[in-house]
Amino acid sequence: MRRCRGISVLVCLLLTTGFLVLTSKLILVEDDEAYDDFSAGAVENSYQSEDFYETEATTAARTTKMYKMQKYVTPSLAELGERGIPPETNDHVLMVTRVPGAGAELLVLILQRLQGFNAFKHIRLPSGDEGTLSNLQQELLVEEVTSIIRQEAIPLSFDGDVRFLNFSAFGRQAPTYISLVRDPLDPKTLERFKKGDSSTIYRGSLSHFCGHDSRCSERNNEWALEQAKANVLRWYPIVGVLDLMDETLNSLERAFPYFFEGASLIYDKLRPKKTNTFSSTLKPGTKKRLRSLLKTEVKFYEWIKSRLLNGTTENG
Repeated sequence: MRRCRGISVLVCLLLTTGFLVLTSKLILVEDDEAYDDFSAGAVENSYQSEDFYETEATTAARTTKMYKMQKYVTPSLAELGERGIPPETNDHVLMVTRVPGAGAELLVLILQRLQGFNAFKHIRLPSGDEGTLSNLQQELLVEEVTSIIRQEAIPLSFDGDVRFLNFSAFGRQAPTYISLVRDPLDPKTLERFKKGDSSTIYRGSLSHFCGHDSRCSERNNEWALEQAKANVLRWYPIVGVLDLMDETLNSLERAFPYFFEGASLIYDKLRPKKTNTFSSTLKPGTKKRLRSLLKTEVKFYEWIKSRLLNGTTENG
């Protein structure tokens, strides 16, 4: 009897143990399946995330590439204003306005010599625009220059025998103007007075800075003088003086090194080796007559000279 009871207890223990083992295995299998489902979802989400970032990176790269492929275009002042960019002048585009007889060709020659060394291009505007232009003629010239700027790489420089043009009046960004003047009482100008009316022989420089208003061409017009000064202060960071070329070039090299670096070295090779002492001074009577005939020209020249020597090119 005891023996049967022992066997029964042993069988019960074995059955209980087997049941517990089977139950634990089922629980482990369910956990493994749940884990596998979770892992598969996580991996899939991970790949989706990588694809998402890859798409973002590809889009950014494509946008950057398209941006680099865009050609530089000179915007209108309205567009510049919307972008919050200073609208009036482009520091990387120079315009040399040549005053006949004032020596600006020397500046042009120096720029032509330096364009390869300093990696910019110099363009000479065609002649024919040296006088007073109508509004339509001014607009056409502004658009011509703007079109060239759009097509060319910058830095870029121009020169032309043209009076000051107000690009902003036609909704365009202006180049940075520079120029050169000479002393209207220079003894060398005496030759200009030998064959007739001085007002037709000597045009001076003031009208070139004043612009295209009819008053700009009137001799000794105070309005023209003030208008020329205002244009210089606003649009011409530097106006050089022929008799002060060293000071002029030093100022240009400091202000525009990407154009004029090395200009002084070029000028040293170009400057005259001998000085012509002919008519080194004017007779008092001649000088008085010239000063009267060229009153506003003399005032303008002395103001330009003082501005250059005092280093007040930015604010007058």
